[in-house]
Amino acid sequence: MNLSDSLGLAFFTIILTLLVNLVFKLLQNKFDFMVDTKKFRRDHSYNQLKELYFEIYAIIIQSEFLRNFHQIDEFKSLKEVPFIEIVRTLKKNKQDLFSREILEESEEIVVNAITKFNKIGLVGFILEKKEFASPDLLKLAVGYRYIHEHYQNESFPEKQLEKFQKKELEFIYQIVTMVVKEFNEKSKYCNMEYNKTEIKEGELDKGIFDVEKVLD
Repeated sequence: MNLSDSLGLAFFTIILTLLVNLVFKLLQNKFDFMVDTKKFRRDHSYNQLKELYFEIYAIIIQSEFLRNFHQIDEFKSLKEVPFIEIVRTLKKNKQDLFSREILEESEEIVVNAITKFNKIGLVGFILEKKEFASPDLLKLAVGYRYIHEHYQNESFPEKQLEKFQKKELEFIYQIVTMVVKEFNEKSKYCNMEYNKTEIKEGELDKGIFDVEKVLD
């Protein structure tokens, strides 16, 4: 092998080595990016669960417990009555000190751990933690807030009021089923316990509420 052949081989070896290192570096960077992206998505999904979905899933659990306990689903479907909430009021009377005549009557809504788990509480929490909500869930929450403000306003024309009431049912149904699905999807992605049926159907599995079935 003469000098020019040796130089040519050395040059080829250098070029080949540079190309191999370049390809290796590109592949390594792509792999690191994929790993970092997957870690970011998993961390974000867990933060979504921790900051938002555990809470709103629990609100829906109470609604579905009430549905099951009072056997509402025997008469009305989830689509007909998407959410069950409890409202408690306390009546107060202001009486005359001497005659005991009632001078003023008032009614106060009682707020406690049970009553605060209501529709507007559900939507309000989604909007409060909006950075952790999915885009579709956030859109529904914003729309529902407006509808909730008007769907019981009897000063509206009949057709307009009917539209608000129809949309109120549609929006809260979509919110409930979306929360159930997304909670389980994010739990699955984070390698946590999840329910396949709830992902597929968007309805809470209420089997745990059936005391007789559980005891059997």
